[in-house]
Amino acid sequence: MDIRFLTTFLEVAQTRHFGKAADNLYLTQSAVSARIKLLEEYFNTSLFVRNRNSIQLSAAGEKLVPYAQTLAATLSDARRALNEDSFQHLVCAATPNAYQLYMREALIGIKQTFPTLSLRSDMANIEQLSRQLHDRSIDFAFTMEVLKSDDIESVQLITFPLALYNSKQNDSFEDYIHIDWSHKITDALQQKIPQTKQAKLKTSTYQIALSQIQRFGGCALLPQNNRPAELYKMSMTVDYSVSVFLSFMKGTELTGLAEIVSYFRGVNPIPNVLKEES
Repeated sequence: MDIRFLTTFLEVAQTRHFGKAADNLYLTQSAVSARIKLLEEYFNTSLFVRNRNSIQLSAAGEKLVPYAQTLAATLSDARRALNEDSFQHLVCAATPNAYQLYMREALIGIKQTFPTLSLRSDMANIEQLSRQLHDRSIDFAFTMEVLKSDDIESVQLITFPLALYNSKQNDSFEDYIHIDWSHKITDALQQKIPQTKQAKLKTSTYQIALSQIQRFGGCALLPQNNRPAELYKMSMTVDYSVSVFLSFMKGTELTGLAEIVSYFRGVNPIPNVLKEES
């Protein structure tokens, strides 16, 4: 059984509300309902009495509470004990753009600095990363924005100024590809350059836009210090930038995480991340 099913059960038992439990766990309400349903199927009994305006624990649910609390605490203690024994394993993830602009090279720096560390890395969207940090399925994350949670600390690692680049040596926006860096940048760019509203392709992923430009040509708003040398900088100037953040749970005493955080605080930028403007 997934321990997260028990922690979800305990959250619903405490809040007596599926919506509030979902908010506290950074899940959708349907995900919370699905977990409770699977838990009820596992125990072959109803754990909650669902009235029209309230949710109450059933007799079986009342009996399960102390067992769920004990199991959750035991597994948490086990993970803490295993991590105290050795600095061997951490899990990290990044949004696609944060991976492309920073994490890909950062993994090299981690491997060189912490040769005995076993590291698992993945990619996910911003909402998934927030949930994964809260349920401790990942230890730290690289994102392009600050995660909105009082329990998460975000450290700004590096800032990339943006500029307009074209595969051809001209200022035409005929084959413009829009990268959704942020709503603020999108609104400002479209106000300054109305032609960008008629993008041939719109994507939130930097690598997708770059691949399209390299294969078919076109122009886009790209990081000045992290883009192919064969692209030409357009004469239209813009004053936008994007940043990469390191995010992790506050107060975490996980062995090795403090060393990772200290490493990234002191390494800015990671060697080889930046490519000099030609």
